[in-house]
Amino acid sequence: MKKIFNYTLLALSLFTVNATFAQETCDEIAEVTNGYLNTTKDKELNRIFISDGQVYRAFLTDDEAAEFEVTFYGGSTYRIATSAGSDDTYIIFEVYDKERNLLFSNEDYEYAPFWDFEIENSLDCTIEVKLDVDKKLSGCASVMIGFAKQN
Repeated sequence: MKKIFNYTLLALSLFTVNATFAQETCDEIAEVTNGYLNTTKDKELNRIFISDGQVYRAFLTDDEAAEFEVTFYGGSTYRIATSAGSDDTYIIFEVYDKERNLLFSNEDYEYAPFWDFEIENSLDCTIEVKLDVDKKLSGCASVMIGFAKQN
């Protein structure tokens, strides 16, 4: 009986360590994503993007994709920032309108980790993220949205 208890305790300890490690990894990836909201070049240009306060996250494996529904409001400049790890090119992200028309894909821009754009009229969109399976088979993907501070 004591042996079963010890094995159970060991198994639970390993699960807790793995869950904690996975959470730390997602937190670290979110920090990388946050860094894309205001880059060194932005600081040089005196340009500031303010986070909308949300961190969109998903754990992806193989060819899975995560979708996040967002609304962009007219008269604003936005930045969508993404990351799936230390390499900028791990993640593929695409932005679609309500009718599923492709508005942007970072595959067309050498897997850039962020995209800046202006919106004239409010628009409901879907941001789809997936891993480039040639570079990473599983992991946490993070998306943050910022809007440009008006000077």
